[in-house]
Amino acid sequence: MAMLVNMSLYSRLQQKELSEADLRRFCFPRPHSQPGRAQLFNIDQSFNTVIPGRRSRNCRRCKTVYSIDNLGRVLTKDTCAHHWGKLSRTAYPYYYCCNLPLGSRPCSTAPQHVSEEIDPNNLTGFINTSLNSSVTSEAIYALDCEMVFTTAGMDVAAISIVDSNCQLVYETLVHPDDPIVDYNTEHSGLSRNMFQGVSTLLKDVHAKLLTLVGSRTILVGHGLDHDLMRLKVIHDHVVDTSVLFPHPRGFPTRNSLNFLKERFGGGLRSSSYGLKCRADAEAVMHIVNNMR
Repeated sequence: MAMLVNMSLYSRLQQKELSEADLRRFCFPRPHSQPGRAQLFNIDQSFNTVIPGRRSRNCRRCKTVYSIDNLGRVLTKDTCAHHWGKLSRTAYPYYYCCNLPLGSRPCSTAPQHVSEEIDPNNLTGFINTSLNSSVTSEAIYALDCEMVFTTAGMDVAAISIVDSNCQLVYETLVHPDDPIVDYNTEHSGLSRNMFQGVSTLLKDVHAKLLTLVGSRTILVGHGLDHDLMRLKVIHDHVVDTSVLFPHPRGFPTRNSLNFLKERFGGGLRSSSYGLKCRADAEAVMHIVNNMR
């Protein structure tokens, strides 16, 4: 049964959608001449980093250049010492993970390096939901994902989708196609024991998305370019709160979702259970529902 859509909100969000030029500027995956592939524009001004070579990677955490074999397994055997938290934007920057100042010795270690780099010449396995003819009615969904590190880089491991009333529509853990090497727990909230018995693959998520998202669906998110890139989804109708509420320093610097929650989240009641991405999807939908 089709869900009721808040047409007033739908009309307002239509005015906030990113144009094709914006989708390219902010490095959203865009259609390729070959079906199943995507292309990116403005990569050097985005948060994406390109692989330095076929058998080398830059560690996402400690910035070490390391070697991999033909299966993506790390050949450089040393400890990854790093700060897992971001730097504050204060006059005297400190790391959020440990409250130590810039330049302090790393507070965390991991047994191996990890990468989130992409190969822009090998963006395959994408679906284009804007060409989906099986979903024809208007809809609004907020979407958020959590990521883990695999031998292939960074992959989706959880997804939550809520409707315009912040009601959960779809949520699942996702077992990446490649072996997981780090659960990114500090940021994702995910751990090894959560994946016992998980059999959902990205192709299953794609199949579900094609029952929900079509050419008249508006997707809302924060830094949605990152989610859609890792989800391997091309979509035309996007509202992104990181663009709606730009950072004073301008692109590519972005306000964090936590900052927007504090500024615009009055009355927000996020789920006290479920995946972290559910709370973030609810927060984004709450923000666009209440923006002036």
